[in-house]
Amino acid sequence: MYGWWFFLYIVVMAILGWQLIQDEKALVLGKLMGMMTQGGNIAASILGSAKNLLAGALFLFPGILTDIIGFILLLIPIQTSVNENFQPKESASKDDVIEGEYRREDD
Repeated sequence: MYGWWFFLYIVVMAILGWQLIQDEKALVLGKLMGMMTQGGNIAASILGSAKNLLAGALFLFPGILTDIIGFILLLIPIQTSVNENFQPKESASKDDVIEGEYRREDD
């Protein structure tokens, strides 16, 4: 009796894992381009995408333990912890003016 339910569970989790991998593959380039144009942290985007791909791969393998690890990976907020560690350094001045003296010397 439990054999069919467990088989159905394995098939559903494999489909969900495959769909998670496909969605992440489609969105990863857009996330990176958005981070680069906004001046955000690219490492956080890469680690977040890698975390989701690993969770999807764990859903593909049959077993309850791999599914639990995959769910835990999906629940971990890795982007906030990475953003705290890798903050871009702000420059002292936001304007594009470089002050200095200029003198032309003839040869």
